[in-house]
Amino acid sequence: MDNAQRLKILSSTGKTVFSLKNLQNLWGSNPNTTKIIAKRMADKKLITRIERGYFALDEEFDAYELANLIISPSYVSLSSSLFFHGASFQVSQTVTSVSPLNYERKAGGRTFKYYAMKDSLFFNLEGISYTDNLAIARPERAVLDCLYFNLLPNVDNSDRLNPGLLKKISSFYPKTVQEKIRKYLEKS
Repeated sequence: MDNAQRLKILSSTGKTVFSLKNLQNLWGSNPNTTKIIAKRMADKKLITRIERGYFALDEEFDAYELANLIISPSYVSLSSSLFFHGASFQVSQTVTSVSPLNYERKAGGRTFKYYAMKDSLFFNLEGISYTDNLAIARPERAVLDCLYFNLLPNVDNSDRLNPGLLKKISSFYPKTVQEKIRKYLEKS
């Protein structure tokens, strides 16, 4: 298999970022060969090396997709999700996600921060969208996640929040979060 065939395989996945394990599976090569091929392709600027073990098709990779790849399973949430959905206008170089463990890592000029959530709540998929190689919280779930972690949700455009969905999803969260949302909805 030559580099053109490898690039065609990567392009056909629809993904913008890949781990070495992804490359190994897609190319059908062993781990050491995959490392060598990926390094050579990055040296020739055919692919971009983001960080050790992570590669992209080009410099314009999806940082949220990378967040899902660094820790799996995880989903983008909190301020990053609110910005993605247009509920917040504040841009940040930190991509925030929820996962079963706390973790922080720098890659591709950004910081990726993961907040650990109780498994029973994390694996409840209500309010999480899975599209285009991306797992991301809907804005309602992102607000609830903020309250769960005692973070102040930054909502600049409350029209992006569905009060009915906010109330429905809140029923899965602890009583303290439910009470905060009840008070928020009364004010709205």
